[in-house]
Amino acid sequence: MNSLVRSAGIAAVTFACGVVGMLIQLTLPVQYVTDARGTVGAMVGLITLLLALVLGLLIWTAFSVFTTQQAEAQSLGPMILELDLALEKYGPEASGGRALLQAGLASSRKRFYGDQARGPQAFTFEESRANMRGLADYFDGLRPETEGQRQNLATARQLATTVAQTQNLMARQLSNPVPPFLLVVVVCWSGALFLGNGLVSSPNAVTIAAEAAGAIAIASGIFLILELSQPYSGMFRLPSTGVDKLIDLLKS
Repeated sequence: MNSLVRSAGIAAVTFACGVVGMLIQLTLPVQYVTDARGTVGAMVGLITLLLALVLGLLIWTAFSVFTTQQAEAQSLGPMILELDLALEKYGPEASGGRALLQAGLASSRKRFYGDQARGPQAFTFEESRANMRGLADYFDGLRPETEGQRQNLATARQLATTVAQTQNLMARQLSNPVPPFLLVVVVCWSGALFLGNGLVSSPNAVTIAAEAAGAIAIASGIFLILELSQPYSGMFRLPSTGVDKLIDLLKS
């Protein structure tokens, strides 16, 4: 909802810039407007090119964040199952590790997707370090007696490290996917574009409707950027059903 409100505000501001341009045109002598059409048209073309390039790049970047999170989340499932299997094959001594795995997965699910009280929470380096240290201490506390246990322990260590690294990478990717200042620049370019276009356009119902449609198009692009940059809480959020089923499977 926050993204929708911000996008609606951007549409209103952009459209207002176009209307202001038309009002300024009405206050200027006709000859001034006629003489300036070439220069204003060239600047409008330049800003249009810059805006199209940057806006398209930002949408692609946000979509890449979404698809990358989706691919990494899907890759975690088989690794977690394989890790749980390695601990199960190790023997009853590793039951504590399986419980830690279940608790860690539930905690990660809550952190990425949030709960009723809070939204998604960012990982901290201190928390990541403490988790990895606790995991290493747990594995160091196991005393394998057979070759099979040693192999399963080595496999579990490697998988646990990979899972932790992948989760940390996913968290870092979400920290600042699209710099806010870059969006401010895009909005400023949009306002300048509509202002310049309003200066050289004839004020009538068709022109105003075209300005409104263009403002909505710009706002929809910003909306996509904001939503795709929040793959766990936006309108296009990744479903949590896979994680929930995995948690239930580990408990069985």
